Amino acid sequence: MAVELDETLFPDIHEVLMAYLAPIAETDTEPPHEDGIGIQINRVGGASDGISDYPRVQITCHHPDPRGASLLARKVANRMENIAGEAIEVEDEPKPICIDSCRVDTPPEAEPYENPDARREVAFYALSLQKPWRR
Repeated sequence: MAVELDETLFPDIHEVLMAYLAPIAETDTEPPHEDGIGIQINRVGGASDGISDYPRVQITCHHPDPRGASLLARKVANRMENIAGEAIEVEDEPKPICIDSCRVDTPPEAEPYENPDARREVAFYALSLQKPWRR
């Protein structure tokens, strides 16, 4: 019996979410540098069964003002609640990426930050997505 090795890679969840959340604010895997406004995306766990990837992500909204941080976090939460089934265009991916499901593990909440001139709201989401279909 011969088994064919599937070398198709799961999409990089950082790239997928940075593209999806870009209409709200600047996105990156690092905190914003200049004006302190931005969305930081980091995978912080999850698993894969070879068919689906189940990333757990931390999304941190940075803003100099507490109200601004809260507003940004709520906009992100609203967008994340509607991510399932969306076709997300990601650079270097041959076709749009589709997230199968998104669950809120921890809703946005204010978190202390080492920079006294900035605020941040942190939320955790559990997602599921499949490998892109080969053609």
